[in-house]
Amino acid sequence: MHWFFIDTGFRDPYFNMAFDEALMDFVRERGVPVLRFFNFSPEAITIGFHQRVGEWLISLKEKGIPFVRRPTGGRAVIHSGDFTYSITFTRDDPLIGGETVLDSYKKIAEGFKRAFDMLGVQVDIVRGRGQGDDQLCFSAPSWYEFTHKGRKLIGSAQVRRENVALQQGTLMIKRPGEPFPEVKGMVSLSEALGRDITLDEVKEAVKNGFSEAFGINFVPLPDIDNIPYEKYRSDEWNFK
Repeated sequence: MHWFFIDTGFRDPYFNMAFDEALMDFVRERGVPVLRFFNFSPEAITIGFHQRVGEWLISLKEKGIPFVRRPTGGRAVIHSGDFTYSITFTRDDPLIGGETVLDSYKKIAEGFKRAFDMLGVQVDIVRGRGQGDDQLCFSAPSWYEFTHKGRKLIGSAQVRRENVALQQGTLMIKRPGEPFPEVKGMVSLSEALGRDITLDEVKEAVKNGFSEAFGINFVPLPDIDNIPYEKYRSDEWNFK
C-alpha cells in the first residue's frame, strides 16, 4: 500500500495553508492519503478556523510576524523552530480513517509514537483535554497528543469536508524566543532529549515511523493545481 509524500520546505504562511486546502481536493479525487512536511519563512503564527484575532496578534504583525487562519480548528500555533506536517485522507481510509475526529486522531498517533521511539524520547499519550491559555495551542494538551513529563510536545487539529479529512500538526524542535509570547505548558523536542536535534532528524523519524506503523511505502506527490493562494492572503479570510 502506498501514500503520496511531499516536503514543500520553507514557504510563506499563506502558501502553506492554501496548499493543504488544495490537497483536500486532490485526495477527494484520488482517494490516497498524502503526508506533507513543511516549514514557515518568515516565522509566523497560524490561528484556528474559529479563533478571534486578538490584539497580541495585531501587535506581532506590526513587528513583522504575519499570521494566517488555518482551515483546521484549535488555537494559535507559533511557527518558529518547529516541524509542521499535514495528513490528508478520506474518512473511510482503512488505515487512518474513522467516523469521528478522535477515531482518526488515535490511529494517526501510532505513527508519531513510533517516530518518538526512534528518536529515543519518552512520551505519554493524552486521553482527555487539558486546561490552558485560550489563545495558544501549546499551553495545554488534548486528545491523542503527546506530552513529555506533563508538558505538551505536539499539537494537532483536524477539519472534515464531505468524505475528506485534513489533519495539521506541529512539533516544537526548539523553544520560540522573542518576540513571541512564552508558552508555559510546552516542551521542545530538544529539551526533552537533552540535546539539539536537527529538522532533518525529525523528518526522517516521522516518515519512517509512519511507514513502519502502517506498512506503507511513500511515492512522490504529483503536481497540484488550483492552489487558493490569494484566499489565504486576504483580510477577509484572516480577520473573519
